[in-house]
Amino acid sequence: MDIITALVDHHGVLRQLYQKSENDPAVFEEFTRHLVVHHTMEEKYFYDLLEQIATQRHDALEAVNEHHIIELIIKDAEGFPPEHENFPIKIEGLGEYTTHHLDEEEAEIFPAARQVFSDEDLNTLGKLFLDAKEKLLGIVLPEVPGGTGTSGGKAGKIVSYGLGIGSLKK
Repeated sequence: MDIITALVDHHGVLRQLYQKSENDPAVFEEFTRHLVVHHTMEEKYFYDLLEQIATQRHDALEAVNEHHIIELIIKDAEGFPPEHENFPIKIEGLGEYTTHHLDEEEAEIFPAARQVFSDEDLNTLGKLFLDAKEKLLGIVLPEVPGGTGTSGGKAGKIVSYGLGIGSLKK
């Protein structure tokens, strides 16, 4: 499978995970994990090469910058308690920005890339992307033990204040 087809297929998974996370905040972690793996591998096996082509450099750099913005939104939401009334707004904001980014890639960047990469290169990159994505999504990190990272070693919730849409006053 060529890399553009592989990326578009994974975009479908990302859209589905976003939609599921809107109704089930427990899916949010899986959505963000897929996003981070997707961006990391997309940059390595697609954008790093695309930006070397003068006519594609600006669009490639813009897309990577959008990845950075998405990851900032993820960081903002990660410290937010899922039970907080504003948590669904965090999910919605991330999903809307991500969907816009995916639509832009599919409508503008990917068709242009098909014009500048050979079919052989696209197929080679697709295999690399799929192999790396499968390996990375298969990794499960161990949970941090309770109480680790809290003040004075006492068990408690770590919360982030002043991030994004607001406070945790309620």
